[in-house]
Amino acid sequence: MTSRAASASLPGVAPRWGRRLPALLAAALLAGCTASGPAPRPVDYPLHLEWPPFELHWRLDVGPDPVHADGIIERGTPEILLAVVQLIGLDAAGGIVSFSQPLTVRWGSAWDALPFALTLTPKGGEQRYEVRVLTFEYKEMRSHG
Repeated sequence: MTSRAASASLPGVAPRWGRRLPALLAAALLAGCTASGPAPRPVDYPLHLEWPPFELHWRLDVGPDPVHADGIIERGTPEILLAVVQLIGLDAAGGIVSFSQPLTVRWGSAWDALPFALTLTPKGGEQRYEVRVLTFEYKEMRSHG
């Protein structure tokens, strides 16, 4: 029997890689957390809109085609379960000319700010763009009785 096989078969003695596994897993976890960088903050975005009970913060990438908006939505109360947001293209009079597919943002944790990304294909005549909340839902209230 080789020394490697003998040490692996002794009770209570872990192979060399087994003793290092917890440290390797911890290092990989920390690398994954730091690689993503800090969470975006409202000040990281140039555009802001208060839409009670929400605050929207985003940046626009307006090119020839399509228009992209990425940002965060903050809920004003933890009782909100979800919000549906949409990127809107407006003409000079404020009329809706184009719009993106609605996106449902669902809160599943205590975090009050969640990211969103929206894409719109302009139809022509758009003078400006906004992100708007179409609808939202509160969490189901449970009675204790």
